[in-house]
Amino acid sequence: MDFAGLRAGRFEPNADVFVDEVGGQVVVNVEVAGADPDTLRVEVHERALVISGRRQNVGRVRHGSFVQKEIAYGEFAKRISLPVAVEYEAIVAEYRDGLLIIALPIAVTDFIPTARTEIRMIVKRTLV
Repeated sequence: MDFAGLRAGRFEPNADVFVDEVGGQVVVNVEVAGADPDTLRVEVHERALVISGRRQNVGRVRHGSFVQKEIAYGEFAKRISLPVAVEYEAIVAEYRDGLLIIALPIAVTDFIPTARTEIRMIVKRTLV
């Protein structure tokens, strides 16, 4: 898949990415409550995970006005850069309780970096 050709969704769902060093996998939790399970797509291309799907607005209001509207509906897409190479054939995805949970086993040819770089900086607050 050519990422330049990837249609951007109407919104990007929130996601958590966790490297489970003991389990030897990368776990991705994507917040897609209300998504149609038949539209969910999970694709891996080298070191990128692409999740897409659709959340239908089933509770359309015919009369009245919104007081607050925060939930996004329609097509969505999320591209996540993976920190390590994964075993494509062993990826497992599960949709449960509004979360799409994807377990990506780390490739045996890759390693998890043990050295981490910490950058210390001072963030100055400016008054406008």
